[in-house]
Amino acid sequence: MRMIHIIIVTFIFLLAGSFAAQAQNSQRDEEIIERLIRLETQMTAMDARVEARMTAMDSKFEIQMTAMNTRIDDLKGELKGDITDLRDLIYVVLGGIMTLICGLLAMMGYVMYDRRTAITPVVRKTKELEQGFDDERVVLRKVFKGYALVEPRFAEVLKTAGML
Repeated sequence: MRMIHIIIVTFIFLLAGSFAAQAQNSQRDEEIIERLIRLETQMTAMDARVEARMTAMDSKFEIQMTAMNTRIDDLKGELKGDITDLRDLIYVVLGGIMTLICGLLAMMGYVMYDRRTAITPVVRKTKELEQGFDDERVVLRKVFKGYALVEPRFAEVLKTAGML
């Protein structure tokens, strides 16, 4: 029985301690709840400020993106113009090269044609001169033969040369 009394007394002391701790805990809980409420209001205010700043940043970002898109469109237009100018320049350069090649081929053809036309009179003149020499040879042979009839020593010279 004594043991039961000791257990009951111990139990009572423990219950009393727990009530005291519970009273302290309830006071502490109220402070924690009060702090949590303040923290929650601060978090709500902070969320509102962050949201406002995010909205401001989004609007600035949109403005900058719009400006950047217009600048990119302008650059695209300039680039298209530059590419068109470059293409025109390439056409002009290729046209010049083709003209130069055609001119060189035409000049080579003219030079060949001109050589033929320049050679033709020379050939004709050479033939005329050769005919003239042939005519003179005939005349000279006649003269030599005529002189050989008059001069017998000259006739002998012509025979040794094979002209008579």
